[in-house]
Amino acid sequence: MSGVFIRFLNEVQPVRAAVFAALTLLLGSGAIYATDSAPVLGTSGDVYQVAIGTYGDLFPDGNETSASAEVLRLEARRGSGTVENYLVPGSESADSDRTPSLFFDGATEKLYVVWSSSNASTLTRINLASFDGSEWSETIEVSGNIYSEKSAPRLAVTHDRFELAGATAGESSMRTVLHVVWSEDTTDGEKVMYAPVVLIDGELASTWRRVHRLNDYVSQALADDPFTGAVAAKLLSAPTVDAGSEPNAVVIGFADSATGALVQLELSTPATELSELADSLADHLESSNLCQRLENNESNALTSVAEAARVHIVLVGRRIRSRVLSPIATDVKEILVRRAASLCADGGLTSVSSAARVHIVLVGAKAQEGDLLEGSAGGDGHVLLAAAQEVGDDYVQHLARLQVKSERIAPTIGSGEPTILVSPKGTGAIVVWEDGNTLTYVETAGAAANETWSSSHTLQVGSTLSRSEAYTILRDRARSLE
Repeated sequence: MSGVFIRFLNEVQPVRAAVFAALTLLLGSGAIYATDSAPVLGTSGDVYQVAIGTYGDLFPDGNETSASAEVLRLEARRGSGTVENYLVPGSESADSDRTPSLFFDGATEKLYVVWSSSNASTLTRINLASFDGSEWSETIEVSGNIYSEKSAPRLAVTHDRFELAGATAGESSMRTVLHVVWSEDTTDGEKVMYAPVVLIDGELASTWRRVHRLNDYVSQALADDPFTGAVAAKLLSAPTVDAGSEPNAVVIGFADSATGALVQLELSTPATELSELADSLADHLESSNLCQRLENNESNALTSVAEAARVHIVLVGRRIRSRVLSPIATDVKEILVRRAASLCADGGLTSVSSAARVHIVLVGAKAQEGDLLEGSAGGDGHVLLAAAQEVGDDYVQHLARLQVKSERIAPTIGSGEPTILVSPKGTGAIVVWEDGNTLTYVETAGAAANETWSSSHTLQVGSTLSRSEAYTILRDRARSLE
């Protein structure tokens, strides 16, 4: 892309997702097959919960749809003591709505509702809507294959701020990324899907949705040498997402049937400056005619283009801190010298520019506390396109950086409904399954993939320990396992 430069605000710290959202992840994940959602706490003591039922039962005096329609009702129990009921938009259709999950985002004071719906034609969709305390947003569909049966979707939210170079000084924008995860039945078995929804100052950055199948990103080493043993079917349909160790990152945990592994991936959204720099370099290399010059045996073509690429990175990325930018520029130059010839032979100039673009994001910085920190990705790093934001006659691409954090043999579980709880760095986890009033769980016993799981332990839910308290202490435990 050309003509559009993004400046990341180093002086503004990224905003973390609300602490209150942890309750959603605990109870929502632990009740994958329950009818109503778990309650979540908003501001001023407000408690929100979504119920499923017929319109006639949930709204006996209503007239917005037929009495027999299966709908979602948001109940808002205000801190003042009043109770207000709202019809979740998009649920009033003839579809069968189910598996709602809630996430309250303290940074924007918005409640997000994500749910699945299906109709008589066996079409299944994942829907998302937000509520600001009095008004609903337009419902967004984030579905993958609408002909595939889907599990309960899960949601986490991250934020950062950026400023367009052409904007008024000090006029910044907030980027909100909604990370939606679910599993669906495919021809290859149960697979986990990830759909990032990017909002810029509350407005959608893109009208299209890109859905990524996360099972495709297990490490090549694991794919070549999988674990033995089958994975419980219920565990395959219980993916989870939770806050990562960085403000702009989440960790997704899921079981993979092809490899027999419990996999944890980190999804982060690099500063928009890095995305712009990567795209600008790709455009620069596309115009270099490098592959043709190499084919013509032009002397020093490779070294001159590589040096020009280094200079381009330094000039275009001047808003990135120099201690990070200089190593990136030098590294990309060395990679071009080492790999450009083979890349040209494999896929032409597009392969060269694509490899350089991906490399910048993978070895580039993470936004943390207003700084751009150096961090090299391992061999299992990938760059995913999250959204394309139109800016004037051009656009800004918002990217997601994916890294495999851990892969270990999936645990053996009982017959209850399972929940995966992940650690912030994606190296530790707890798997808990629920059967009546008994919660049984195992936890990771070490950081290495070949470490065994702990023996099973139980918690009894009753008068001395509520279900929400049990999941709270289990999540706290999981987040300490690194």
